[in-house]
Amino acid sequence: MCFTGVILNPFRKPIPNVVVRGLYGEMVLNPDGFYVYSTDPEVYLRTLNAIEFRDMFDRIIAQKPFAIHFHFRLASSGAIDVGNVHGWKLGDYLITHNGVVRSYAGRRDLCDTLILVNQREFQELLADKRWSELYDYIAEKGFYGVMFIVNKDFSEIYAISTMKNIEYSQANGITYATSGNFLKGKRLRKIKLENYVDGIFQITHEEVRTLVQR
Repeated sequence: MCFTGVILNPFRKPIPNVVVRGLYGEMVLNPDGFYVYSTDPEVYLRTLNAIEFRDMFDRIIAQKPFAIHFHFRLASSGAIDVGNVHGWKLGDYLITHNGVVRSYAGRRDLCDTLILVNQREFQELLADKRWSELYDYIAEKGFYGVMFIVNKDFSEIYAISTMKNIEYSQANGITYATSGNFLKGKRLRKIKLENYVDGIFQITHEEVRTLVQR
């Protein structure tokens, strides 16, 4: 059902090998499309080619990136093609989702999340930051899972959850926010783990701010 997340690395520290290996493991489990966006180095890639993605991801990691937004797809609806690879641009935002949108599930052509984010109501509520109305709107559409909404310089990072937890983790000056329990069980020094569910949250390196909680 996909895997998505954000890594914030403001002090430009090396990403630990245990995390990189874990990400590559998630790639194997979710092979239907790969997306990564980073700043400094600036990269935006959506591809079906795992070798192309891994080569680019290796280059990004080697440069101790300031921030990364990523998604590995396991198709539940919609064709396996580049158009359905997550990381869609919507105005100033890039959007990924781990989960389903039941109102649009079962389509052979378009990904259910892509249909959702193309809805005029979704776009207007997001643009106006009407968080409570946005949460209710997607809940009515049968939204399940975790969505990340990131702007181009990572100054705005929003995470939406219904019935699936967002793992917010910090270790050695790096912040990880992922859909699910990615870092539990991995050996990282000074790790702090918190889970958030059923709400809309604003994520920074310093904290998680609750915008909506149900």
